[in-house]
Amino acid sequence: MSMTDEVDPRSSLWGLIGFYLRFLRTSKGLTGAEAGKIAGCAPSTISRIETGAQLMSTKHAARLDEAWRTGGLFTLLIYYAVRATTPDWFQSYLSHEQGADRVRMFAGQYVPGLFQTPEYAQALLAEGRAKDKKAALERRMARQEILSRPNPPEVWVIIAQTVLEWPVGGKNVFKAQLARLLSLSEQPNISIRVVPGTAGAYEGMDGPFMITTGREGEIAFAEAPNAGRLVAHLEEVNDFVIRFDRIGMLALPVGPSRDLIKKNMEQMT
Repeated sequence: MSMTDEVDPRSSLWGLIGFYLRFLRTSKGLTGAEAGKIAGCAPSTISRIETGAQLMSTKHAARLDEAWRTGGLFTLLIYYAVRATTPDWFQSYLSHEQGADRVRMFAGQYVPGLFQTPEYAQALLAEGRAKDKKAALERRMARQEILSRPNPPEVWVIIAQTVLEWPVGGKNVFKAQLARLLSLSEQPNISIRVVPGTAGAYEGMDGPFMITTGREGEIAFAEAPNAGRLVAHLEEVNDFVIRFDRIGMLALPVGPSRDLIKKNMEQMT
């Protein structure tokens, strides 16, 4: 990792966290692997945090603070980072997702990023406005690492039937994406349910959203074009929890949802 990969500590509180991680690690003469062992993560995670490609989780922060006797520096910085007034609310949400015990998502237009194949994600990004599409793709794929960690979170996802019918990236890419959904749905910690088109108008038509549950409680994120909004206030988060439950009342059970995904995949010839 070269010095040119350093994150600008003035860019955001997350940039400051990455800066101080590298500063303290190198001050102690530690390698990325050694710091990763202390934090309980891979060396590549340390590298991505230091360069701003990934956010430090609260679990990693707590371990580093204790081992390095920082006085709670990283934990406090994360506390303020997730509550900061910033247009990049999604980065704050990701910090919670990385340490979450449970993630709930609703998507009415496209497959959630947590489940996207690289090709499907690339097709979406190609039509978006990300300045560095390659970096955006790398961040999206890195986000999926929580699905393969030793103790992965419970992930409950509800998608609209239209998500299964819009061939993003072309037939081959889309068929592979549907196969990916089927494979994920077989994991014991993952539930994928589909709201059928016969449901008519429902609350999910307001837009996609996500809810994470972890040690610090529940946080919601409402998606919007070019931005989004982090929701931390308990009463408003509860509104999203209720919305998720109401949408779930209209969704097919897990088995029939899986059958519908398989049916759409088989039709992609």
